[in-house]
Amino acid sequence: MNPTISEDFLMAFAEGLSGRTLTTCSRWSAKRRVMGEPFPGPYGWKYHPWVREILDSPAPFNYAMKAAQLGVTEVAINRALYVIDRLHRDVLYVLPTATNASDFSKARFNTALALSPYLRSLFHSTDTVNLKQAGANNLYIRGSRGDSNLKSIPVSDLVLDEVDEMSQSQIWLALERLSGQIEKHVWGISTPTIPNFGIHKLYRTSTQEHFFFSCPCCGRTTELIWPDCVEIIGETVADPRCHESFLRCKECKGRLEHRTKPEWLSKAAWRSTIPNGNPDIRGFQISQLYSSTVSPGEMVVAYHRGRGDEAAAAEFSTSKLGVPFLGAGAQVNDDMLDRSIRDHLTSDPLPQNGKRLIVLGVDQGKTNYWTACEWLIDGPIGRDVNAAAICKVIGFGKFGEEEWSTLDELMRAYQARACVVDADPNINEARRVARRFSGYVWLTRFRRGYAAKEMSIEDADSGAPIAQCDRTSWVGGTLSRFKTDPTRIWLPRDISLEYREHLKSQVRTYQKDETGNSRSVYVPTSPDHFCLSLVYAEIALPLAASMAANQDIGKFL
Repeated sequence: MNPTISEDFLMAFAEGLSGRTLTTCSRWSAKRRVMGEPFPGPYGWKYHPWVREILDSPAPFNYAMKAAQLGVTEVAINRALYVIDRLHRDVLYVLPTATNASDFSKARFNTALALSPYLRSLFHSTDTVNLKQAGANNLYIRGSRGDSNLKSIPVSDLVLDEVDEMSQSQIWLALERLSGQIEKHVWGISTPTIPNFGIHKLYRTSTQEHFFFSCPCCGRTTELIWPDCVEIIGETVADPRCHESFLRCKECKGRLEHRTKPEWLSKAAWRSTIPNGNPDIRGFQISQLYSSTVSPGEMVVAYHRGRGDEAAAAEFSTSKLGVPFLGAGAQVNDDMLDRSIRDHLTSDPLPQNGKRLIVLGVDQGKTNYWTACEWLIDGPIGRDVNAAAICKVIGFGKFGEEEWSTLDELMRAYQARACVVDADPNINEARRVARRFSGYVWLTRFRRGYAAKEMSIEDADSGAPIAQCDRTSWVGGTLSRFKTDPTRIWLPRDISLEYREHLKSQVRTYQKDETGNSRSVYVPTSPDHFCLSLVYAEIALPLAASMAANQDIGKFL
């Protein structure tokens, strides 16, 4: 017998026998994945012991709310590859944007293949960025922005990577891709941002599991939580004593050595923190207190950095502790709304002489939401007219996507000096209204790159001018009326519960810009259409002033 053929045969036979034992994702990962730095070699969980149980979870739905750099993204990658190789099912892997998807495909996926000979032999087609083929099975890699990216991809296994950075409406579209499948598995992972949003919203529906271990000092079962489990030494970011900080058991106060962490975490396990959690929806929460690569001193420095700096405090909470963050005054609450309610009603008589300064704001969609505001200004109208004016909400309501003539009726009934309409999605209807009320109606789009309340007007000969401005500045300015001085906005006594809930939807949080710096943004945690209609009414005020005075808009911003 040819010795080469015999050797190849024996190797193939051994490989086949080995493959039969890879019945769990953790076993498969240890055998098939080869990792690079900082822990090069065969995939393992010595320094990330919490990942093994997540890898092998049989639950249909699995959500991991985690701090940064804890190996959980590799869990998602391993699950996707394991499902394709061993279970022979297609996988849809969703990231926040198409750029993220492309970067993941080229860096994380291609690197996994480059380091792992078995994976290189498994995939026969990897040239297409958004589609990788292994035999009859496919790995679809998509961004969450845009319906077309997620439609017509019927899969049984779905990975949502960095849920909080995704288009939230598209998460449900992605989940719908599984509706026709008998076997379905969802893996959602993310660093959280704010409460009741993204991964935290999903985590709250789950078993809400924490990682418990036996204390090497007292033997009691416990977990690592901030600040109970940290002896904080040092008082400022620059204090060198910070690096003398250490972990301690919250039960016995015994010192837990950071360098031996893999040893005393080796038999740790996930436990649900709520009674009677649904085992079909497992949730996992893990912080950098468990990390072998992040020292207690580094945690303490990050904590001090967040004292007095809200953006840094948010980063510490979300990226270090893996829990959502809500800053002071980040959200309108019921107390703020109650303080803003006055005695007038939306049924009060409408203007008859045209001398009142009234504007309309419209947030459009399948249902169009509108708000009518009367602006009360004591003295001449000048620069920063919004800061000088009191906003009195005198009407609000809704009309359908086929009922745009209602807006014509509202313009006449309120004798509106200006109306700002969201330009999308039905731009043609919005343009028609703008042309019918030329000089009184503007469309609007939010754009990055505008400073404070800066605004530019574009017409493009359409007869429907578009006001472009910064979203964060105008949303923040509108909601600050409720937060800083309730006398600056008057709500009617008959304001609806729906309107109130929409005003509470927007929450200020922080995101990294292209240069890696944190910037504040507002994100909706629930429907926010009435809130946006009020924002558009705020934008309408300087436009009305500009037209009335026949001066450049900049004179009133």
